[in-house]
Amino acid sequence: MTSKIRLPIRLAPILLVSACALFPPSLVEQGTVRMEIGKTEPVSVQRATAYLDDGTTVVRGEAAFPSSSFSRHFTGHIDIKIALPDGKVIAQNNVKLFPKRIPKKRGRRATFVSSFDVELPKGTVVHVTYHDRRHANSG
Repeated sequence: MTSKIRLPIRLAPILLVSACALFPPSLVEQGTVRMEIGKTEPVSVQRATAYLDDGTTVVRGEAAFPSSSFSRHFTGHIDIKIALPDGKVIAQNNVKLFPKRIPKKRGRRATFVSSFDVELPKGTVVHVTYHDRRHANSG
């Protein structure tokens, strides 16, 4: 009986170390990047983070409609702007939302992800905002 208990106890540290290697701390958690999420209605960005993956900065997050919204679809996109500590925008992208299947009573949710071929210096600000229409300069 005790041998059945000892095996999971011995495996727990290995699993913990493996999980940390698979999911390193985000650039936000490390204090390198500050994430600014724009307030919009009825769709809003619920959470966003940035992390480094082989020299590429990846920004990902989730947007949601409230359960009281009558809208059925995410018709807009996410605007992402990356600015250096001095305010100079070094990268930007408009990314599509990918709806998630969840019960209607909890509202509707969608995820987004975008990659940038740049490593960010300490103090960088990543601005993330939902935008419900096409930009005037987009084709």
